[in-house]
Amino acid sequence: MQGIIAYEVYLPHHRISKKEVAGFHGGYAGKGTKSVAHYDEDSLTMAVNASQALGDVIEKNQPGAVYFASTTSPYQEKLCSVTLAKALHLPANTGTIDYGNSLRAATNAIRAGMNAVEARKGSILVSLADRRLAKPKSPLEAEMGAGAVSFLLGEGEDVLAELIGSSQVAGEQMSQWRTAQDQFLRQWEDRFIAHSVSDAVLQCAHELLNSTNRSLESIDTVIVAGPTEKLSITLAKQIGAKEEQINYIGDASIGHLGTANGPYMLTKALSESTPGQTILWLQAGDGCEGMLFQTTEAVSSYKQKKTLSHGTTVSYSDYLRWYELLEVDEGRRPGAATPSAPALKRNLDQILGLFGSECMNCGQSYYPKQRVCVKCHVKDEMKPFSLQGKRAKVATYTVDYLATSVSPPTIFAVVDIEGGSRLLAQATDCGPEEISIGTEVEFSFRKLYEAGGINNYFWKVVPKRGVHHES
Repeated sequence: MQGIIAYEVYLPHHRISKKEVAGFHGGYAGKGTKSVAHYDEDSLTMAVNASQALGDVIEKNQPGAVYFASTTSPYQEKLCSVTLAKALHLPANTGTIDYGNSLRAATNAIRAGMNAVEARKGSILVSLADRRLAKPKSPLEAEMGAGAVSFLLGEGEDVLAELIGSSQVAGEQMSQWRTAQDQFLRQWEDRFIAHSVSDAVLQCAHELLNSTNRSLESIDTVIVAGPTEKLSITLAKQIGAKEEQINYIGDASIGHLGTANGPYMLTKALSESTPGQTILWLQAGDGCEGMLFQTTEAVSSYKQKKTLSHGTTVSYSDYLRWYELLEVDEGRRPGAATPSAPALKRNLDQILGLFGSECMNCGQSYYPKQRVCVKCHVKDEMKPFSLQGKRAKVATYTVDYLATSVSPPTIFAVVDIEGGSRLLAQATDCGPEEISIGTEVEFSFRKLYEAGGINNYFWKVVPKRGVHHES
């Protein structure tokens, strides 16, 4: 039995009101909010944070490959799947592939992952993330959200949902597009999109149901992931799905998550399913790709580990400043220096993997790595020690209102780590009122800054919050 072994979702902590977005331009954009990635987040950092929550499952089922899918990769020419694998402590011989250029990148990556599982390549980690931008005042601006979903694909008794069948239909569609030089997503007129996409979706659904000897009436849950939320619901009804069969995010929650939108809808369906139910997923985008899953007994006991907080509402001015859509005075300090590629190579495990060292004589841990133990004074008797997943609490902190920052004030915390090490880290996704001595925090992969075309990634800390699944 082959299929999905585990899944995790990462949603940014921040939300922006659609009413505020529209109100700034004097229009109407409906009710609700959309998820907004913080200034230090991109599709890669969100993918790492979603995948990190799979830690125990990844350790048990060591992936043979990592696939990363996004239409907003931080690099035009550099594999983000390599960085993702390194941040997760996977060995150097792990296969790495990036997928992009269409919302179908999600199903392309998952289908390729399932093919690899079938070919006995071991389990496959697939992470899908997006942080798309629409031009201010455009109809898409209030809808484009941000988020990431990670799946571990494999075989055996742990499979939550077995892949029953798949189909694909290629179709030349100018519905949504963006050139390499474009910052913003472009879209054709809604009625034309509905017309051009519907034929491929109908054909794909028909072929998949025929090949698996199923009728649409026998399907428990139907997911149609289209270019927009409204169009997704329209397409689901066009193929003949009943209201009680259709699963969708809902326009008032987190917005459209791009490449992660269909996968998020699938995780939502899985979280609501009972054993033996069927889920039909149709992903539109330059044609359509369909997958049919059937849940197993394991789905009833599966629980997500990743914290999904309710979110802090941000202003439209913050949103514009974070994404550099509004030019502001950056202060009277020199710009950031270009990160050193040789220094990064020397300290790769320490920077991306958050590895320190642990004394083999007395067990004291350190970050950054040390050669001499200050506790028992032995020299060069250290082994690697990762801070990821370790319990951490704030020992002391400072709030700086004067330092130049995209999202002031800047909060730095001295954090005590389980095992005895202590780390100076920047706190993010929180205000001064959420940090105090003793606050439990967890590590989050973030972008420190970009200079010379190089993204400088590292780990920050965020307050540990309660868990819930948004819908």
